Amino acid sequence: MFWCETGGETPRDYDALALFVAQLAAAGAPAVVDSRGVPDGLSRYVQFELAPYLREGPPEGRDTVVVVGAHRLTDGRLARLRRLAGPSGRRVVALGAFETRQAVTGVKARLSYVFGQDPVTRESGEEGGDWPDFGVAPRVDTAARPRLLLLAPDLGERAQASALMALALSPRLDVAVLTDGKSKQEWQAAHGAEIPFYQFAEATPASLAARIDICVAFGSFAQNPRARALIANLALGGATLIDATPGHAGARASDAFVRGPLDLLALGPFISAEILPNLRRIAERVRGSRFAAARDAGSLLRLLEAPARPSRRRSEPVGGRILFNPTNGVGLGHAQRCVLVAGALASAPEPPVFAAFPSCSRLIKAHGFDVMPLIGRSGQHTQSHENDLANYVRLRALARDARTLVFDGGYVFDSVYRVILERRLRGVWIRRGLWQASQDNSVALDREKVFDRVIVPGEAFEELNETYSRGDHVRLVGPIVQRLTLDPARRADLRARLAERFGLPFERLVVTLLGAGVAADRGAQLQALCGMMERRTDVLHLILVWPTAVLQPVWLGWSRSRVVKTHSAGVLAAAADFCVGAAGYNFFHETLYNRVPAVFVPQTGSYMDDQRARARAAHDRGLAGLAEPSALMVLEREVGRFLDGGAAEQARTRLAALELPAPGVERAARLIEEVSNGPAALERDPVADYPA
Repeated sequence: MFWCETGGETPRDYDALALFVAQLAAAGAPAVVDSRGVPDGLSRYVQFELAPYLREGPPEGRDTVVVVGAHRLTDGRLARLRRLAGPSGRRVVALGAFETRQAVTGVKARLSYVFGQDPVTRESGEEGGDWPDFGVAPRVDTAARPRLLLLAPDLGERAQASALMALALSPRLDVAVLTDGKSKQEWQAAHGAEIPFYQFAEATPASLAARIDICVAFGSFAQNPRARALIANLALGGATLIDATPGHAGARASDAFVRGPLDLLALGPFISAEILPNLRRIAERVRGSRFAAARDAGSLLRLLEAPARPSRRRSEPVGGRILFNPTNGVGLGHAQRCVLVAGALASAPEPPVFAAFPSCSRLIKAHGFDVMPLIGRSGQHTQSHENDLANYVRLRALARDARTLVFDGGYVFDSVYRVILERRLRGVWIRRGLWQASQDNSVALDREKVFDRVIVPGEAFEELNETYSRGDHVRLVGPIVQRLTLDPARRADLRARLAERFGLPFERLVVTLLGAGVAADRGAQLQALCGMMERRTDVLHLILVWPTAVLQPVWLGWSRSRVVKTHSAGVLAAAADFCVGAAGYNFFHETLYNRVPAVFVPQTGSYMDDQRARARAAHDRGLAGLAEPSALMVLEREVGRFLDGGAAEQARTRLAALELPAPGVERAARLIEEVSNGPAALERDPVADYPA
């Protein structure tokens, strides 16, 4: 085991340490970082990059300590290093930019005093470099088109920006850009997120290199260790490296580069004429270059006394587990959609597995799937992303043998984003639409670039379907909805058992699914509904909440209302005379497809989907009632209409005659199988199973 430390104590030192550990781990060396020496206040990117390698406790007998940036050793860092020394000394390797022989001697003396024996030292070879540059040949998946990365282009001029947009339209290339955070934000603010932009720290060089076939370097990368690591990885992998730096400085310094045009206007024709026909020959030349040989990790691994791991190149999709990751959201809608889709997957050697929040576990297990619990956000966490750091480590471990990650949620968390990149997974995003106009979804749309497919569950009514991104990877399917059929005998039996269980004979059953205050406080509406039902001796009012919901004591004191914690809300709703509920995706579509009359009280939180638009569409068609959350008198009037005015029967009649889009569960499952196993996966089903 290699315990990696930095000689300095600034954020820049820890950024360099995170990069070194990621590269070393990609090369097959077991690298770790002592968590006790990592300070608070590091950037989110560095925290995520270090998280998989943090360890507590002292090194063991034959573990080696590796100090990067040893030329910047401070007294504070030396004091921290002392705890790694052990009682009998420990082998130490010190890497850095030592300007003089005297500097090397000084570092050796200080480390010898701490560890009880002389360290092995190695000059970085780069001005100010913290370690000798080395690369790791990436495992590259075959892509339909060559993937082009533009490294630090200058897009300040309008002509260059226009040239980039024209280049991105090429049917022969997939184009992405790697730049600094400010340039990325400025571009996306002006032009949107249709062209994939990466900033240097949001993905490791090893994971980025696996997604690149051609790299064009525009700016100098000599002072950027992440760019240097990426170039080294690409050279060892045989990617085409094109030098577009001023004066072709890159090609003068390295035999791995091909001289190219210095601006974007001429780049497209140059690549089409000179590069694409010669990719195989260029790859052989790059791998055999002196530059690639000098960046091979073998010499550093031998210095560390670690065996090099042979690189593996993966060219075709292989079998593997499908991992589902639904976010918790407000309720369990994401998990419910995922279990429906997972249940429709064709049989595979390994069944799908889930990573989900504990509130979802019982629902998922009830459908026969294994689930690994994730950690929810808590007031105990000092950072908003702290729980996601732990979830990242868990997801990363669970995805070790996975082939595909299916994510269902509105915001693509760092954990999901990084695991797809670093584990080289096929990514599928089940992305429910109907976002509110006021929502800022720029981060989510930016991270769409790591997904091979985006599956958009449709809305029941066409005017509710919005387009947020375009491309062959985006597929619209019918509503993903649970279909329940209760024949009259089963419905009557269920209602009789409810009356017996609660000791309340009734003629009419009203079911409320407003939630338990996670998205908004629905206490006023629930109290109003309970008061309405209290005056009616022929009604049983069931308040349905998730099993993990927090109950309010005032809900429990009514004679005609009962609180039920359940995952089977759909069955109880199908047995009701009518329902009162929010207009979330799942409940809304279940009322339509299962022909259940409803009064909608939409959730209006800023992070919710546009439930008001969804409820209005059903109300305007005469299919449901509608009351705004603050309009309690309107809610009372609507409930009265459905109980006494015949509105429930009228809505049920209209629902029975309503033509709805075919559900998309089966289609979504087939699209996931196609991504995971290749296009042949879709050919397993008989043609007759597909609608004309």
